[in-house]
Amino acid sequence: MNAPDLLVRELLPLVRPWCIGSYGIALGGSYAKGTSDALSDVDVYLFAHQIVPGAQRTEQVLKTLGATSEPASWGREDPFIQGGTDFSYKGRRVECWLRSTEQVGSTLAACIQGEIRREYVAWTAVGFFNYVALADVHAMRIVEDRQGVLRLWKEQVSVYPEALRQAILRRFMPEAAFWPDNFHYRSAIERVDLIYTSAIVQQVLHALVQVLFALNREYFPGEKKLAHALNKLPMQPEAFTPRLQSLLSPGGNPGVARVREQQRELAALVADVEQLANESI
Repeated sequence: MNAPDLLVRELLPLVRPWCIGSYGIALGGSYAKGTSDALSDVDVYLFAHQIVPGAQRTEQVLKTLGATSEPASWGREDPFIQGGTDFSYKGRRVECWLRSTEQVGSTLAACIQGEIRREYVAWTAVGFFNYVALADVHAMRIVEDRQGVLRLWKEQVSVYPEALRQAILRRFMPEAAFWPDNFHYRSAIERVDLIYTSAIVQQVLHALVQVLFALNREYFPGEKKLAHALNKLPMQPEAFTPRLQSLLSPGGNPGVARVREQQRELAALVADVEQLANESI
């Protein structure tokens, strides 16, 4: 076992009692996905039917690890959907993410059937896609699973669901294609209305990202460290990541000529992804 796995096992006596009833515990996040770096925290996933209150979790961390652990808890216990307790341990920041077993199970079932949702919440830059749960389950490394629930989930997502793939393509390819030649976008370019045009560029690029992961039958892992994940996709337009990054940081004089050029680059990228999508159907 590597260091993060051992660290999670060391923390089991502290975090296990936070789960009420049957439970499962896993290592998740960047260490499970193989994208960790020196700035990464350690993600501990706890799945349970119910959890102890956040104030009690914080008190237990302080009692066990001391004030230097700087614990912080969040989330509601009634109704319990998700919550968290973060703290420092042995020089690392640990993020314990507690999630409802019933809610995760129903989300997996819905996504496998092609039911997708995008929720706009404060802790994500572009919204939370419900099918990120499949990426989390697919990548996580099981630590404790006495009832076998986590193993069952991993079996369910071992193969990318075709219904999910088609649902993502149907939603996000038209969303990306809507903007490049849109009248309101073109008029905003002539006004150099950068607040509006930059929001359009962001929306289109994130829609294209959803399409590419679905085309490759790879689970979208969330918005953090996307360049690393995108570079591993075999099916993508030539130089997709550099083109995406150039569109997000165009540089130069933000005058009408540069914003027009950005629109042309965006349209070309949409056309390239759309061609891949058409060829894969």
